[in-house]
Amino acid sequence: MDDGDLSFSAPTTGHLEPLVYPAKTEHTHTFIILHGRGDTARNFGPQFMNSEHSSGRLLQDLLPGVKFIFPTAKRRRMAGSNRCTISQWFDIGSLKDTAQREYVQMEGLRESSTLLHQIIRQEKASIPCRNIIVGGLSQGCATALYAMLTFYDTTLGDSAVRPAIGAMVGMSGWLPFRQQVDEIMGDSDQGEDPFDRGEGLNAETPTSREMQALNFLRENIDLAAFTAGLSSASLQTPVFLGHGTADLTVDVALGEGAASTLVSLGMDVRWVPYTDFYHWYKEPDEIDDVVAFLQDKVNLEVSWTG
Repeated sequence: MDDGDLSFSAPTTGHLEPLVYPAKTEHTHTFIILHGRGDTARNFGPQFMNSEHSSGRLLQDLLPGVKFIFPTAKRRRMAGSNRCTISQWFDIGSLKDTAQREYVQMEGLRESSTLLHQIIRQEKASIPCRNIIVGGLSQGCATALYAMLTFYDTTLGDSAVRPAIGAMVGMSGWLPFRQQVDEIMGDSDQGEDPFDRGEGLNAETPTSREMQALNFLRENIDLAAFTAGLSSASLQTPVFLGHGTADLTVDVALGEGAASTLVSLGMDVRWVPYTDFYHWYKEPDEIDDVVAFLQDKVNLEVSWTG
């Protein structure tokens, strides 16, 4: 396994250049993956690339047509902890209560979403937007979810048919500002199991509440409001969320809550809890599930031999 390279256009957001693993065969898809809080691309990238499928094959050998991009978060001062600096996509008051002092999250979410949007637009110069996958672990998952929901691409054409981004893969994470989104969506679905509502129930016909929720997230990071067609596109991205039930860092309830909120927005969500597993992604189970999800949602070709 090689160590990746840094042959990528420098971001204009002040971040380090991402770690890039080029596709081994013809480049058909790009997977942009964000590390967790306190980590770096140089550390997380090789670990993720060495993840093993139950077939015994490593991830990039299994997905030779995929270009993997691992950005690195800026070093930011932490709320509390004597204001020391760590690598984090945004500051946060508490991982136990992610709604605590939410205002400290906004600057980092704005900068990190801008970075991810920039990389997506750069990649779509060579492959269709529907073949671009975003994802992350822990705070990287939270950031990728936020950036996915606030992304738009004015070149999509019939945005009610095609998703803005091909797929989202989240591991052991949460959705920032979820409480406000739930409040906007209202109380009409309380008492129902949101996962019984069907896949992508409202994705093609977003209601005014759904548009209001997405525009809240965009305006929160100083982006202009969506129009109806663009919000429809953002809601069509299929989402995988996996989470260990014994996670002591980010409680599994936060992951399940994120999944429930996305379903309430009409999105196609695959929620997979991993019994008695901790704060990481589970090998080979979760890798198997992610690969199967991507085969299903973005027509990803898998190489089982060679």
